[in-house]
This record gives sequence, structure tokens and C-alpha cells, in this order.
Amino acid sequence: MTKLLLIRHGIAEDPQPGQKDSDRALTEEGWRRTRSAMKGLVGLGYKPTRGFTSPYRRAAETMVCLQDAAGAFPMETRLDLVPHGRPAQVDLWLRGMLAEARTSDVFVLISHQPFLGDLIHHLTAREVEVKKASCTVLTWEQGAWRFERQLQPSELRG
Repeated sequence: MTKLLLIRHGIAEDPQPGQKDSDRALTEEGWRRTRSAMKGLVGLGYKPTRGFTSPYRRAAETMVCLQDAAGAFPMETRLDLVPHGRPAQVDLWLRGMLAEARTSDVFVLISHQPFLGDLIHHLTAREVEVKKASCTVLTWEQGAWRFERQLQPSELRG
């Protein structure tokens, strides 16, 4: 069954005057904790076959942490994975990708709140707390996404 990992970026720096939100980077603590969480995720057997990230710096840096843990896998930036993206639009795109997916594929999306919470609710009708560097695991079964588990960052870091 195809899996979808929905990951929120790690701890980012506070906004600075004149700085664009999209330019906010992970903090030193964010890098450390996110690297540890991504190693834990891979250690649980979740190894992505393809990744997609928001164009925001903190999401791209979170993807770097995941690729460091999992090894290289194809990755691309998607403009619709921003904090106020549209879940219905992303759902349509995902369904299109599933038409060509193998059952062994593990897709990962790295994004932000409130988008991820809205997307999870749109895909599964579930409300979950989406903490920084957490991972929500969904499985594609019989034409629908099924909620599998919510992995909090403290669980992933062990």
C-alpha cells in the first residue's frame, strides 16, 4: 500500500523585522531536533521514495534532515504546500500521482501549519495535533486515505 508521510518543518527562527516568512530558517536547536526526529522516522522503517517540500526555507531545511537520514531520493519543491495552501487542490494532485504509484511507494510532503492540519482533516476527516517535526502517516487503500498513526517528535527522537 502506498504511504504518505506528512511532516511539519522543525523549529524555526522567530520573524525578524523586514524578513519574509518564507526566509525563516531552522534554529540550531531546530536542526538538531529535526535531524534526530528524521533519523527516528527512518529507523521505524519509513524510507521515502519521493519527496515534496514547500518552497519556504525551513521546510527545505527539514527535507535536508530527512535526506541525510534516509539517503538521497527524488525531491521537488511545490508551491501549493505553503502555510495557507488549498487542501482540495493538493488532494487532486495526490490522486493523479497515485495513478502511477507503486504499492511500495512512500511519498513525503514537508509543509506548515495550518495547511497540514487542514490537509489531514480533508483526506481523513481526523483532527490531529501537528507539532514541529512530527509525522502523520497515511495509507492509500481502496481509493481513500486511511489514517495510520501520528508520530510526535519526542517519539521519533526516542
